[in-house]
Amino acid sequence: MALAANQTLYVNNLNDKINVETLKKSLREVFAAFGGIIDIIAMKSLKRRGQAWIIFKETSAATNSLKSLQGFPFYNKPMRIMYAKTKSDVVAKADGTYVERPKKIVKREDLRKGKTATAAPAPEERTFQASTPAATRTAAPPVTPSQKNIQDRIGWNPNQTAGPASGSGAQAAAPKQAAPSEPNKTLFVENLPGEATDTMLSMLFRQYPGFQEVRLIAGRGVAFVDYQNEYQAGMAMQGLQGFAMTPEVKLILTYARK
Repeated sequence: MALAANQTLYVNNLNDKINVETLKKSLREVFAAFGGIIDIIAMKSLKRRGQAWIIFKETSAATNSLKSLQGFPFYNKPMRIMYAKTKSDVVAKADGTYVERPKKIVKREDLRKGKTATAAPAPEERTFQASTPAATRTAAPPVTPSQKNIQDRIGWNPNQTAGPASGSGAQAAAPKQAAPSEPNKTLFVENLPGEATDTMLSMLFRQYPGFQEVRLIAGRGVAFVDYQNEYQAGMAMQGLQGFAMTPEVKLILTYARK
């Protein structure tokens, strides 16, 4: 059963080798592009690593970020995002519905028997494990190939797809590629959505070897991405050509003019 839209997002499949404070800072930089954030919760404990809760000021901001960032490669792992099962304490306190939870008492005998180690997973973890297959089945029909997880997109290049179905896309992009530049180590990225940030682009392009930096041109919807050499730049262009930054916006990549 689908969870109701709310202000809090539950994110998992995060890289658990990243320092928690660095993780929270990077999450804020990426998710803040969609609206104001009240708080980000991430924990160091073994049971909670690789997970985070993003609490937005508005439900609409949570919904937009969920749609746009689902499967987004964050520190080389595609994020899995869903609405939180329960209302966050900070939201409940703000709207007057907060009820203090009874503290769990752990008996000394239970500790000796190791019962706490085999305790049931956290509510969000159970929800995700139980609902993922159903969510995948129900969400599959409207999802386009460009919205699949990053593993499915690697190596996919719509410009190399034969057949009449891809002809219109190739013709639409033809005017911008009429005089292609010589291969070099810098990529020119076009058709960026307004909410794109340096951090988002760095997360996306750094998964390819040789990545050096991203230079986003504010207000223009374009950016330059530098790699160590032209071969590494070509590999990134091959993998991310047509990548959907949002469901409506696909990237156009070419070699930068020198």
